[in-house]
Amino acid sequence: GKNEKKKGGGGKRSRPSFQASFPAPRRAAPSLHGSDLSQPLLGGGKNGSKGSGNGPAKGSGGIVYRSADSTQRTLNELAKRRHERMERRRAAALLAALGFLALVVHFASREPPDPMAGANALRGSEGGDGGNGTAAAGSDINWDMLNENDDELADDAARDFDEEPAIERDIAEDKMPYLGPLRYFEEVRDPPRRTDVPFFFHIPRSGGQTFKDIAGQCLNRVLASEVGIRDGHGQDPTLAVVEIEGNRYVNVDTTSTSGLDRAVELGMASSGMAEMVASSYMKEAGVLFDLQHQGRAFTVIRHPVERAVSMYYYRTRSEKADLDPDLTLESFAQGEGIENNWMTRFLIDRMEGELTKKDLEKAKEVLEKKFLIGLIEDGKETVSRIMKYYGWEYVEDETEQMRQEDCIDMLVRDGTNAGPEEYDLPKKGTQPYALISWQTQFDMKLYEFAKELFEKQTKQWGSRERKKELKRQKKKEKAGK
Repeated sequence: GKNEKKKGGGGKRSRPSFQASFPAPRRAAPSLHGSDLSQPLLGGGKNGSKGSGNGPAKGSGGIVYRSADSTQRTLNELAKRRHERMERRRAAALLAALGFLALVVHFASREPPDPMAGANALRGSEGGDGGNGTAAAGSDINWDMLNENDDELADDAARDFDEEPAIERDIAEDKMPYLGPLRYFEEVRDPPRRTDVPFFFHIPRSGGQTFKDIAGQCLNRVLASEVGIRDGHGQDPTLAVVEIEGNRYVNVDTTSTSGLDRAVELGMASSGMAEMVASSYMKEAGVLFDLQHQGRAFTVIRHPVERAVSMYYYRTRSEKADLDPDLTLESFAQGEGIENNWMTRFLIDRMEGELTKKDLEKAKEVLEKKFLIGLIEDGKETVSRIMKYYGWEYVEDETEQMRQEDCIDMLVRDGTNAGPEEYDLPKKGTQPYALISWQTQFDMKLYEFAKELFEKQTKQWGSRERKKELKRQKKKEKAGK
């Protein structure tokens, strides 16, 4: 410590990091002073006399030399040791090879475990016949169920494996209770399963009806929404797929809480009838699913100011208007009908009270974990991602495929359930825009976060064109740096 000095410093040699207080004396270099170099180094005695050859001899300067035969003995000893080392290495290599061969033989000779071994043993004990596989009369065990074929056993094993992520999420949700009601919704990162049920979280006035029509009309999917109970099908005692206006629907209503209760009672999710469930009730819809039939969610998001203005004109101008048509947009934004941070509240199920930054973080967590993100302003790309996410494909027939593509293009361009009239959005800096922004301040931040997620999800779910565009953008950014 005290004796240390910094390196460098004017070319001076740095002292060692540790120095004893009593340095050892330097060893004197051997000297040949006074030796008679004319005499041979081996066996040379004092004054040139020859040594006996049986021991070491001293030169004239008192230096001790080896005897003549000591060098040969040393060489022989070295050769012997070298041979012994080679033999030891050869023996170790042989032992290792024998051990590896023994392991190979051991595992090759093992029989694979018989999944029915436990059942056969139980059958023998129940029958009392020495294990010949005959069940005793009156036994409650259904041996036909135990004798399932290999494919069914494999399916059970695969299903058990797929259940593990859900168990892990249950543990994590102890620390995040707001995710508890959504435990049976798969996470975006989870690999898809054939029993997953596509779920569309419908945010009002965000193009939801358009995307439902794309799934039903263009891609021929069976939907569960509000349409399936028309023509009296809401009173059907059992589940069924009904055709209404050329599209197929399950005879339930998933857009109301009472309809969701009925769908649960009828076992809709486990029936496998619905190829897409649509609802604005995320938490309530969670009871539809179970560990073997989990929901896999997507949503389509719109700028909160645009959504609020669309809602204003829908509620004051459309056939379903429930507000005074003379109500101004500014009065609407002051609280006479406007929704306060609808997305944030419905995602975390907090309908009353003031929202906080923690609530916003919770909503972001739900959005990131549970949803494939779509944007209404990027409709064609959103449809492409939805199809990829759920494994939906166009039909093989080329003519029908062209019809499907044209159907999607038309709906993305023109939309469904558009407003009754064209209107202008309020400009930034105006009183209506400021009031709407204040009423949707958390949704505004959630929307910006959703756009970031949309870009992040491009790597896995984006179209080829969008992935190429993203790569070009990254190259430009690197070149700019």
